[in-house]
Amino acid sequence: MATYPAQIDTERGQRVRSAYQSLLDSATDLAGVESLAGELLAADPELHPATVLLAQVHLLRRDDRLVLEALEPIAIDFPDYSASQMALGRAAERSGDQLRAFRAFRAIAHRSSLAAEREKELLPGAVEQAETNLWQAVDRGQLEDAETWLAELISWLGFDDPRILAAEQGLAHAAGDRDRELDVIRRQLAQDPRRDLRMREGELVTELGDVRLGLRIFEELVTEDPDDREAAERLARAKFLWRLQVLPAAVQELGERPLLDRSDLATLLFWLVPSVRYAPIDNPPIATDILDHPRRDEIVRVTNLGLMRVDQSLHRFDPKQPVARSTVLYALLMLLQSSDRPLACLLDENVETLGRSVGLICSKAAECRLLPEVGECLPAAEISGSEALELFRVGLQLLGSG
Repeated sequence: MATYPAQIDTERGQRVRSAYQSLLDSATDLAGVESLAGELLAADPELHPATVLLAQVHLLRRDDRLVLEALEPIAIDFPDYSASQMALGRAAERSGDQLRAFRAFRAIAHRSSLAAEREKELLPGAVEQAETNLWQAVDRGQLEDAETWLAELISWLGFDDPRILAAEQGLAHAAGDRDRELDVIRRQLAQDPRRDLRMREGELVTELGDVRLGLRIFEELVTEDPDDREAAERLARAKFLWRLQVLPAAVQELGERPLLDRSDLATLLFWLVPSVRYAPIDNPPIATDILDHPRRDEIVRVTNLGLMRVDQSLHRFDPKQPVARSTVLYALLMLLQSSDRPLACLLDENVETLGRSVGLICSKAAECRLLPEVGECLPAAEISGSEALELFRVGLQLLGSG
């Protein structure tokens, strides 16, 4: 009866107390106590102390499933009800559900030294189970559920526990919340300046526009370990993005677009590749749908060089059509082939053949190291600004290396 918040009449309360005392004195008359509890509940199904009494009979019989079924609803309505939570916690613990047991004991740890002891001992297992549930929710894309698990873990461990910070970083990354992830990364670095965390900090600040700081972070990482190829790649990318900042704002903005269209690609080719920007125009193919287009000059340049195609029968460029990855790769391969120092992987390649075969575009892109492997080609997929810029970075690096 202790800590039960509702009022019950004296006679029924005394019967519950007497039956409970008989369990304490000698847990032999289980059938008699079960009968009494059933009688009380038949008269009043909402008499929760009688439900707890019946659950304690089940507990002594080690029928933990019945204990959990009986007491779960009461735990929701009366979280501070000690007798209910103690029996629920013990049944859950015996059933192997450390998370549920921990929650039950934690709810009344301020009332019971035994509950506080069990809470402390069950904490590691509960944290492990909650972390598993959080990451499974992230993997399924159920980010609201993951946030709920994170909030519960924070209530147990505090904001600055390393496990909390790791979970919050993963959740922010999954949600694409770069500002939040950067904040978490910096809190982690204050505790442990790990190299992988510094690398991620450099990536995030660069993506968020602070390219100068990203450069400094990657330069430090490369100085510390010149053989770290990943850091060297990140440094090269940051240098490339730094150079982009001298271009018109409208060009820089293309790197943030989730999807590029054909006019966007023509603009990137024009502004990022000097040989395109300064090439003479000589009888370009006619495209009637670009006559009044604001990027007409850029489109004329790239079609004149054969880097992008015009439909010869309809005389259309289709500037608003989403651009496919194969189109970007084809343009870069054409640049590599037409350079003063063409790559060996393209020396014997026929331009027309390359343009007709998507499979050949993919294989040549991998062979020439535009892509790490053929499997990453995804030729028909649409492409974002950031993905296109990375391909341009690699292509321009290859152009410079010969």
